[in-house]
Amino acid sequence: MKMNKHTISYKTSKSIYSVALVMIATVWCASCAVNPVTGKRELFLVSEEKEIQLGAENYVPAQQSQGGKFIVEPSVSRYVASVGNKLAVVSDRPSLPYEFVVLNNSVPNAWAMPGGKIAVNRGLLTELENEAELAAVLGHEIVHAAARHGAKAIERGLLLQAGTIGLGVALKDTANSEILVGAAAVGATLINQKYSRDHELESDLYGMKYLAKAGYDPQAAVTLQEKFVKLAEGRQPSWLEGLFASHPPSRERVNKNKESLASLPAGGRIGKADFQQHIAILKKTEKAYQNYEKGKKILAEGNSKLALNMAEQALKIEPREALFMSLQGDALAQMGKTLPAM
Repeated sequence: MKMNKHTISYKTSKSIYSVALVMIATVWCASCAVNPVTGKRELFLVSEEKEIQLGAENYVPAQQSQGGKFIVEPSVSRYVASVGNKLAVVSDRPSLPYEFVVLNNSVPNAWAMPGGKIAVNRGLLTELENEAELAAVLGHEIVHAAARHGAKAIERGLLLQAGTIGLGVALKDTANSEILVGAAAVGATLINQKYSRDHELESDLYGMKYLAKAGYDPQAAVTLQEKFVKLAEGRQPSWLEGLFASHPPSRERVNKNKESLASLPAGGRIGKADFQQHIAILKKTEKAYQNYEKGKKILAEGNSKLALNMAEQALKIEPREALFMSLQGDALAQMGKTLPAM
């Protein structure tokens, strides 16, 4: 048969593809392990040590990129952490170094990083009704960490990039492996990733089990998802850009949670009074943060006088918030009042 460059190219590609399949199969066999949450055998390319390292390295930068910690009232963060820790100890990976923080961000959102690093936005807490709903949010995020959902995203990136440099090199050569994992572990990527349908359903299911084990009423996970579905139907912009971007709600999730509820103990702690008491400061100052958000937009449009007014209104409600002071300073600077701005 007469050979030409197209035939050679086809044979070369087929050969590379075959080698890649063999290498992937080899690595699959060598790297399989049991998922600590689901009990299923799956590919493990990122070790627990690496998971913890990635979370630790990216946790603070990710917080800073999302508004930083909410420090005006530290008791709010302590309360959220106390609820999170009750769930962490009954999780399938209680030995992970879990951390829980509240971020100074009005967008309703929550996220988890590998290694158990979890954050909840101030804007999400004001939408919840009770401690059980907060526990449902935290339990869901704990499962994302415990079931290695973030690590799996990194592993997918490893396998995709391995096609360029060779799978064997990517996994066996330490230097190249570090480059790939480092590239996949950018904080923004880890906290903004959209979880798959299966991962969301897994987190709902096992999160409800953690709720029941920790003594909370798992019914809260159902009511929470019902609330999210209604808010999504209303298409409130802040919700769509926040929680719904990475955790899309659906009627399927509500129905699955109802099915799971049938197999769990009925009743448990709701904690409405305690929750409302602990987040009272957030409810009290909610208008101030709304004024701040409006003021930022108005300032960007060039109306410094109105932006200054928004900042001053916010400061009357909460004089301890540095964000409001920074808006005040920016507005004064835009007006040419340099000394007062400083």
